[in-house]
Amino acid sequence: QRGEHITLTVRYPQDAPTPAEDTDVRVAVLNKDTQERTTLKLAHVKGSRGRFEGVLTRTPVGRYEFSLERPTVPGGSQPHAESSVIAPPGELQRTRMNQGEMEEAARESHGRFYTLAEAEQLLDDLPSGTRMTLNAPGPPALIWNHALLLVVALLFLSAEWILRKRYHLL
Repeated sequence: QRGEHITLTVRYPQDAPTPAEDTDVRVAVLNKDTQERTTLKLAHVKGSRGRFEGVLTRTPVGRYEFSLERPTVPGGSQPHAESSVIAPPGELQRTRMNQGEMEEAARESHGRFYTLAEAEQLLDDLPSGTRMTLNAPGPPALIWNHALLLVVALLFLSAEWILRKRYHLL
């Protein structure tokens, strides 16, 4: 799955001579979807005979092809393998509407559930609201147009600038 590490292992056959621990073993990694090619150097596994491993940590979704780049195999084709990285199961796995849970949520919230076929009834089923009158004793106060608000805002901005300047935060 996306984000998981891929461990690459190269093993020399038993009938082949034992390779040195410092043998340069490299695997070419090709993401077939993006055509991005990288090379991964494998390290010798301690205590093993002819086994080299490496870990591919950056694994976006796609189809991958791995082929042995170094050392070359005499008289034959280079070993290769293929693999796929898939997206983890998530919210796009189940894209159908869960009508049962939606109806239950509507019941718990004292509402109603409408399907697309019943959507025309929605406006008819809305309850009529009650009109509320505002009894204000006078005309509304326009505090946004008051000069004191401008002074307070400038005071706060100046205080912030001075404090930042004083503590070398500018």
